[in-house]
Amino acid sequence: MMKNIGKACVGCILFFIFVLPYCAYSQGWPVTKIKSLPDSSFAMVEVKKDRTKLRHFPYKDINGNIDINQLIYCLGTFSNETWLNPENVETARKRLEERYYRFKLNQSQEGIKTAININTAGLKDMVRLPNIGPVTAVKIYRFRETHGHFRNVEDIKKVEGIGPAIFAGIKYYIKVR
Repeated sequence: MMKNIGKACVGCILFFIFVLPYCAYSQGWPVTKIKSLPDSSFAMVEVKKDRTKLRHFPYKDINGNIDINQLIYCLGTFSNETWLNPENVETARKRLEERYYRFKLNQSQEGIKTAININTAGLKDMVRLPNIGPVTAVKIYRFRETHGHFRNVEDIKKVEGIGPAIFAGIKYYIKVR
């Protein structure tokens, strides 16, 4: 019995070390897709001493087009990344933020015309909400993935980082159906 528990623990640890990092930073992109991407699709590529590449934050598709939802996901999970060279952190962050701010500039001119369904909205729609940036948008996305659909708009206050002030700013712009 104890051997089985030990094996299960080892299996869980290996899952969290080898599988979860691919899932965490690629918001729905399968590992095969990520592996097929050229280095230019990533915010930063570092090379280990053994010459293997450590590619950080895929945000462009195979044709070089920016995937806005993926870009936002990368920014929202940026602080979770492990780096070989700390000097590369700011370079990668600036590269991602530059593209995000271009998107936000175009988006701010459009405004919000209809309420956003927080049960189905992608990250690019969530960041349209007042005071919702990439980090909070990813928290909403993950909360929804873990707990299922929001039953009413007030349920969004269960997401870490959304208190009374932020809720007051977004409640007229969101819906659940």
